[in-house]
Amino acid sequence: MRNIFRLVFFGTLCLVLGGCGLFIKHIPQGQIMSPTPVDHFIKVGDVNFHYQEYPGKGENVFLLHGFASSTYTWEGVAPYLQKQGYHVWALDMKGFGWSDKPEDAKYDPVTLMEEVNQWMDVMGLEDVTFVGNSLGGAIAVLMTLEHPEKIGRMVLIDAASYNQRERPFVIRMADMPFSRGFAKLFFGRWAIKWNMKRVFYYADRVTEEKIDAYYERMRTHGALDAQISVARSLDFSIFEKYIGRIPEIKAKTLIIWGREDKWIPLENGFKFRKEIADSIIAVIPECGHIPQEEYPERTAGLIADFMQNKPVDDVGIPVGDNN
Repeated sequence: MRNIFRLVFFGTLCLVLGGCGLFIKHIPQGQIMSPTPVDHFIKVGDVNFHYQEYPGKGENVFLLHGFASSTYTWEGVAPYLQKQGYHVWALDMKGFGWSDKPEDAKYDPVTLMEEVNQWMDVMGLEDVTFVGNSLGGAIAVLMTLEHPEKIGRMVLIDAASYNQRERPFVIRMADMPFSRGFAKLFFGRWAIKWNMKRVFYYADRVTEEKIDAYYERMRTHGALDAQISVARSLDFSIFEKYIGRIPEIKAKTLIIWGREDKWIPLENGFKFRKEIADSIIAVIPECGHIPQEEYPERTAGLIADFMQNKPVDDVGIPVGDNN
């Protein structure tokens, strides 16, 4: 009952602050607002996937977004890496961005990982540098365990995987009873702004352009239902067998973490550093959960230096950390 009360209270507050989500005009699946030359679609199985391609003569770099995000999150990183000569790819997973959001589909991380693998097969990608943020980082970990031929190097940016004491607020809300109805009733542009100011360290870096970019994608048909399905599929007990295998990872790994991440604590970054033998960690101060947006050039520079075998400052594991 307490959870239901919280949801009703939060929903009422949302209605007062943001208006009714029932009147939001939805964008049809398969349609992109303001497409660019790097935007493409390809159908894999029954899903029409949106991806971005930044051609280059160098190695393939694959970028994968996190929860409630999309290829947009890499728009400050991908051009930088392309200028370094790399061939850069970014994908909207099923249920995200401009990709299809089928009803009654499976949205658990293992299913999403296998679909990413199928997309990579179709695109002929293997031995890539796989860069994943948040949920995308968890997919990267699963990929290197289940399909190691796909990953030459790995970059984990504030990556999910380990269980934690408290999940992010929006994920807890999505897991409550009646959340689908409440989400559709109270969702609005205000909700995007509210949440983004909690994943950034500097709230003033949450620009109107960023809010609009997230809001447009969340207005696509089926987007809210898909995000709730993803949130409800995050059962860490199912992934214990994968978490226990993290020390098996052989891929050379760069771990990037925002020191002030309120969604996934820095201690999880140090767990990756401790359990992945060939890894280093770079911590960005005054940074939240999405360094690729808060500090795009610094994040891209760390990735490029890592790929070019240049020194990257390794923060190391804190003294006395026996976890």
